[in-house]
Amino acid sequence: MHDLLIRNGTVIDGSGAPGFTADVAIDGDCIVAVGEISGSARRTLDAQGRLVTPGFVDPHTHLDAQLLWDPLGTPACWHGTTTVVVGNCGVGFAPVEVEHRELLAETLESVEQVPRASIMAGVDWTWRDFGGYLNALESRELGVNVGALVGHVALRVGALGEGCADPGRTPTGSELDVLRGMVDEAMASGALGFSTSRTRSHCMPDGTPIPGTFAQDEELFALASVLGEHGRGVVQWVAGFGELDSTAEFPEACREVARMGEISRQVRRPVIFSMFTHKLVPALHGKVLATADAERAAGAELWPMFNPRAVLSFVGLLNQSPVRASAWKRLYERPPEARLAALEDPSVRRELLDVRPEVDTQIGAEYTLFGPDHCAYEIFEAQRLADVAAARGQRPIEAMVDLFRETAGRQIFASVGSNQEASHIEEVFGHPGTLFGLGDAGAHVTGICDSSLTTYLLSYWCRQRQYLTVEEAIRRLTSEPADAFGIRRRGRIASGQYADINVIDFEALEIEVPEFVFDFPAGAGRWTQRSSGYDYTLVNGAVVVEGGEHTDRFPGRVIRGG
Repeated sequence: MHDLLIRNGTVIDGSGAPGFTADVAIDGDCIVAVGEISGSARRTLDAQGRLVTPGFVDPHTHLDAQLLWDPLGTPACWHGTTTVVVGNCGVGFAPVEVEHRELLAETLESVEQVPRASIMAGVDWTWRDFGGYLNALESRELGVNVGALVGHVALRVGALGEGCADPGRTPTGSELDVLRGMVDEAMASGALGFSTSRTRSHCMPDGTPIPGTFAQDEELFALASVLGEHGRGVVQWVAGFGELDSTAEFPEACREVARMGEISRQVRRPVIFSMFTHKLVPALHGKVLATADAERAAGAELWPMFNPRAVLSFVGLLNQSPVRASAWKRLYERPPEARLAALEDPSVRRELLDVRPEVDTQIGAEYTLFGPDHCAYEIFEAQRLADVAAARGQRPIEAMVDLFRETAGRQIFASVGSNQEASHIEEVFGHPGTLFGLGDAGAHVTGICDSSLTTYLLSYWCRQRQYLTVEEAIRRLTSEPADAFGIRRRGRIASGQYADINVIDFEALEIEVPEFVFDFPAGAGRWTQRSSGYDYTLVNGAVVVEGGEHTDRFPGRVIRGG
C-alpha cells in the first residue's frame, strides 16, 4: 500500500517531453512509481482530466524575512510554487553581527520595500553566520522548500564596516580574505551561490547605492572564485544596464555582460542576470542579449532571467495615494477603513479635485485601470485613465475619485514600470537561454504583486496565446530553474524525485484580482493574490493546498547545496 496515489492524470513530467496518461505513486516524501499502478493507497487523488506537474520553482524571491513569520510564503503558495530561492539582488540577512541587524533590515526596506518595522517585529535574529540563518529557517515550520544565496551587502557590511558602501571603498588584502571566508562558510553551509547588485537604483536609506554596487573586478572575481573552488553554485547579478550609457550602442552595458562572461569562464560557474525592457531604450535589450550570445559562444554560461509581462505597480484606496497633492495626503493620513466614507463628503471631494492641470494630465497618462472584477495584465489604451475619463466626460482626477466611490474602494490604478511593449517582451522571452522569473515574491509589497507569474505563464502564454506548449511552459517553471540553481531531485516527475507536485485544472486556471491586506507584523499592509484551478499542491509528498485552501501542513524543507 502506497501513502498516496494520483490516478489517471495527464503527467507533464517537467522534461519538456509530451504529456502522457499515468498514475503517480508516492511513499513518504518521494515519488516511487509513474505509470499504470495497481494496488491501493492510504489516500487517492482523482486526476482525471487534470494536468499532473512538478511543483514550480521560483528562483527570484525576497521572502528572506517573510518566511520567518509566514511559513507559506504567501501568495506564492497559491500559484503552484513549492520551492523558492531567497537572498537575491545582493540583499539578505546573513552573515550579520548584532550591531548590523537594523542596517540590513533598513536596506531590505529601501531596496525591496519590505517594511522595516515588520522585519524587526517578525524576525528574531538568532544567527550570526549564514549557516545559522539556514538553521533558523530549518527550525521552523515551512510550507514551501527554500534555498538561499549569500548577498554582497551583508558580506561587505560585516567585513568592511562603516563606509562599506562608499564608491571608492576597495577591500584591502586582509579584508578580501575575510569576504572570501564568509562566502566559503556560506557555501559550506549549503548556500546555492552568491548574489550582487550593481544598479544605482538599489540604494541604502540615505540614497547611497548599496554595498557592492561599485565593487571592482578583483573583488567580484575573488568572491565568485569561492564558488569555483566548491565546484557548484550560481552568481546572481543585477547589472543596471544602460545607467552609464549615453549612446545607442550601450558600450557600458556590453562591457558589463563581458565582465559576467569572463567571471563565468574563469570560475566555471553560471551567472544569472536580471533582464528588463523599457520603451525609452528600445534597443538596449537586443544589445545585451546579442553580447550574452557572444559570451556564451566563447564558453561562458550566462542566463538572462526575465518576467514576461508588464511590471505593474498598484495604487488603491487602502495602500498609497496615487496623487501628490496636500488634500490627497490628508485623505491617506486617515485610517484605511475611513477613506471611502470620507469620499462621500462634498467638501473633501472639492479639495481632492482642486489640482493643477498638469497633475490631471500626468495621472491621466500614467495610470491604467486594473480590476476591480477581472484580472488582466495586458494594457490597452481604452483602459488608460485619460481615455476612460474622456469617455465619461470627466477630468482624470474626477474619474479617479468617482471610480473609487462606484466600486466601494475596490478600483485599482496601475502604472507600468518596465516591459511596456508587448513586442519587446516576446523578443526577450523567446530568446534561447532565457530563464523565467523575476516575480520578486515578498518584495515591493505595498506596490507590486507578481508571485502570480507562474499562473500567468500557463493561463496567458499557453492557453490564451498558445505561444508555448504546456510541456515547454512546465519545463520552464520546474526542471529548468531547478537545474540552473543546482536544486537536486526536484523539478521532475520521475521515480526517486521528491514529491513536489501540482494537480491542475488547466481550463479553470485563473488569477484573481490583487487584494490589499494588513497581515504583516506591526500591522503593515501588502498586496496579495489568489488563484483558481490548482486542485492540489503537494510539497514533499504532503498535500499543502487543496481547492485553494491551505491544509495546515508544513512539510517544506531548507534546500542546501552540496
